[in-house]
Amino acid sequence: MTELGTYLKEQREALGVSLEQIQTTTKIQKRYIVAIEEGNYDQLPGAFYARAFIKTYAEALGLDVDEVFTTYKRDLPEPEAQPVVELSRRATYSKSSAPKKSVAKRWIPNIIIIVLIFAIGTALYYGLQTFLDGNEEAKTSAPKQNDVTIDQGDAPSKETDAPAKTEEEPKEEPAKQEETKEEPKKEALAAKSTSGQDVTYEVATKDTMSVSIQIKKDASPSPFVGVRDTSLEGKALAPDHINASDPNPIVVKDAKTDLIRIRIGSIKGIDKIVVNDQELKLNRSLLVQNIYLKKVATP
Repeated sequence: MTELGTYLKEQREALGVSLEQIQTTTKIQKRYIVAIEEGNYDQLPGAFYARAFIKTYAEALGLDVDEVFTTYKRDLPEPEAQPVVELSRRATYSKSSAPKKSVAKRWIPNIIIIVLIFAIGTALYYGLQTFLDGNEEAKTSAPKQNDVTIDQGDAPSKETDAPAKTEEEPKEEPAKQEETKEEPKKEALAAKSTSGQDVTYEVATKDTMSVSIQIKKDASPSPFVGVRDTSLEGKALAPDHINASDPNPIVVKDAKTDLIRIRIGSIKGIDKIVVNDQELKLNRSLLVQNIYLKKVATP
């Protein structure tokens, strides 16, 4: 077993994720995941697939792939060398030994194309000139019309001297704007304490706690999220979120408990968490977190 395999296995078990769940998330067969954890790379299809499987596995656990590859570089399988293919004499036949075409044969097609272009251009020029000359002759042969002035006298005006009456449109009184009172937004609830991966928030309420966990739609890979009632033997309050096809957001209504634990595998995939209509101020510096919602009595 390699140090890399041991590290990945410990991270998976810390998240409470089974091999079957990793297989569903990454689409990697369970036997290959076990081989990675035990360091048996010879059971994988090849070094290229081994490195790709390790990268996908680490991303599913919410780990920094570059950091993992740098830290455990010596445990990674070396990339396979590309085979050198020797070319046959026929393939390595030099172009210089091929018979060269004569200069005349190479230039004949170009000369023919140039002559054709010149002939077409000349024909178009003379055709256009003939058309313009014909129009000019037609204009000069047309008889000129005599300038005739007709005295129409004082024609009666159609307009009447009486000014037109305009009706004033009634002015509409501006509608009274209804006064709307906006409720002040609640400030984000800050963490009460932080210890390692454990972050505790105190929720002031006499009633039950309702939670909504919104996961980013473009999160890749989709983060693992599990919600437990730690005051009642840790039973699940909602189905675990493993991949993008699971319900989003995760909603827990009226939980009758004093303490809720939200296990998050990758905080960068979480958009927001709201408890009793109050959003939590998340700590983005911790990738993996145990968020505890502790109910406290209101003053």
